[in-house]
Amino acid sequence: MIRGKKPEADLRLQYPRVFRISLLASAILNGLVILLYPNPEREAYAAPEKAIIIQLEDIPETRQERRPPPPPRPVVPIATDDPDIPDDVTIEETDLDMSLDDLMPPPPFVEEVFELEEEEEEEIVELWRVEKQPAPINWPQPVYPEIARKAGIEDKVFVTVLVDKEGNVEKIGDVKGAEVFHEAVREAVRKVKFTPALQNEKPVKVWVSMPITFKLR
Repeated sequence: MIRGKKPEADLRLQYPRVFRISLLASAILNGLVILLYPNPEREAYAAPEKAIIIQLEDIPETRQERRPPPPPRPVVPIATDDPDIPDDVTIEETDLDMSLDDLMPPPPFVEEVFELEEEEEEEIVELWRVEKQPAPINWPQPVYPEIARKAGIEDKVFVTVLVDKEGNVEKIGDVKGAEVFHEAVREAVRKVKFTPALQNEKPVKVWVSMPITFKLR
């Protein structure tokens, strides 16, 4: 059985009728526009132009006026007790000769160089390089600090000293140990006397380390 569309639902059958209705409506609409607006062209609106007025003014020419020269200075009379000099005598202008041609030229500059004799700093030899190390001749017993004695503090303190060519303590270096003993150690090592260190059979300066033991009895 062949099935077909109903005439009312077939859009292709409606095309001619729809076209005629649209064409008729368009013609009616165009006719109304022509009747209502027979002359569609209108003149463009032009705004009135404002006239520009140019006014010329007469500007006077500027002139540079020169100032007149200053008036001459008044003559000041000189007061004097000499009756032979008239009263109207004034000081006349004097031309000074600033030429330096007649002056003697300055003496030539001599730079004086002062040579300062610098004392040769004595070399400090390392302890392992000396042939004979310094040895203490006297060893004063350091004073046991009272505060350390009461607190029962004991310690072994190491101090480094610089021994000069004569065997004296020239400088005190680092002090390692309980800080309560540092001042007592410095006071004691200042009084120590050494035999000088020898290098190539000559006395030299060296740094040495000294151990000092603080022990309660």
